Amino acid sequence: MPTDAQSLFLGLQQTWPTPANPRPITLLGAGGIVRDGHLPAYRKMGLPVSGVFDLNAGVAHRLAADFDIPVVHETLEAALVACGTEGVFDLALPPAAILPTVERLPRDSVALIQKPLGPDGATARRIVGALDARSIIAATNFQLRFTPSMLAIRDAARRGLLGEIVDIEVRLAVYMPWELWSFIPALDAVEIPLHSIHYLDWIRSLVGEPRSVYAKAVGHPRYPDQADARSSIILDYGDRLRCALSLNHTYSFGPEHVEATIRVEGTRGAAHLTVGYLLDYIHPAPEKLEMIVEGGTWTDIPLRGERVPDAFGFVMANLQRHVAGEDAVLDTDVHDSVRTMALVDAALTSSRAGGVVPDAC
Repeated sequence: MPTDAQSLFLGLQQTWPTPANPRPITLLGAGGIVRDGHLPAYRKMGLPVSGVFDLNAGVAHRLAADFDIPVVHETLEAALVACGTEGVFDLALPPAAILPTVERLPRDSVALIQKPLGPDGATARRIVGALDARSIIAATNFQLRFTPSMLAIRDAARRGLLGEIVDIEVRLAVYMPWELWSFIPALDAVEIPLHSIHYLDWIRSLVGEPRSVYAKAVGHPRYPDQADARSSIILDYGDRLRCALSLNHTYSFGPEHVEATIRVEGTRGAAHLTVGYLLDYIHPAPEKLEMIVEGGTWTDIPLRGERVPDAFGFVMANLQRHVAGEDAVLDTDVHDSVRTMALVDAALTSSRAGGVVPDAC
C-alpha cells in the first residue's frame, strides 16, 4: 500500500471526544444493557451518572451499588424532577414503554432513547411528535454507527478513499442464544426489528436512503415459539450499488465455518470487517478491520476500542456535545431514526407479502 494511503487509513476517526462540561445522566431503566453497555462506557469516558430508576427497585439498588450511583429514585416522578433540564435522561426501556415515558419528560430536557424507537414506525412518529411538542432534544441509541470500526469505514468513505461505493454485504452464520430473552416469544417479529435494525441504520448513515427493500424473515425448528430467527434483506439503491444482508443466527455447527463479516467495496478501495463479538455471543472476540486502496495491499487497521462499551459512550457524548454547541450534527437524532424505523416496517411488510409467483409453464 502506498505510504500516504496507509497513513490516511491509520488516521481515520475511531473515537468521539468527551463533552467539555458533561451533564449528569439519570438512568430510566436498570436492565442488562445498562449494566453491560451504558455504565461501563460512561465510566470509561468520565460521564457522570447521578441517579437511576427502575420499576424493579431491587435491580436498581444492585446496579447503584455496583457502579457507585449516588441516588436510586423510588418513583419515576422523583427521577424526572431530579434530572430536570440540567441533566440527560437515558431511557433504557422496552419499546412499548418509550412513548408513555417521553410524554412525561420535562419540557426543554435532553434524552437518549434505546433502540428501537418504539415498537413500529407509527409509534416512532408519535414519539417524535411528543418530543417536539415538549421541545426535547433527543437521540436514539443506534450505537453501531459509533463503533470504532464503523466510524473508520465511514470516515474513509467521506475522504474518498473508497471511491464510489458499489457493494455492501453483511453475512452472518452464527449462533445467537435467543433463549436468554424471555420476552422474545411474545414478539410478532424478532430478527429485523431487534438485530438487523442496526445494519439498516448504519447503511443509511453510509449511503443514504434506499429506493425500496426486499426481505424475508424465517423461523427455525429449534425455536418453535419464536416468530423468526433468520433474514435475507436486499436494499435497492438502483443499478450501481448492490446491498445485501444474509443473516443466520441459528448456525450450530461451529466454530468451523462460523461467519460474521461486513464488506464495503468501492471503485477505489474496500473495507472488510470481521465482527468478532458475534462469532461467539457468550465469549466475544475483538473485531478485525482490514482496508485496501487501488494498487495497494490489504492492511490491518488497529482498532482503538470495541462496540461494547465504547460505542455506547460515543452516542451519549455526541448528544451532550450537540446540546452544548460542540457538535453541529446530532448523528442519531430521533428525526433521522424515524426513517430507520420506516425502513424496518417496509422490510417486515415485504417479508409478509412474499415474492413474485412465477407464471405456470
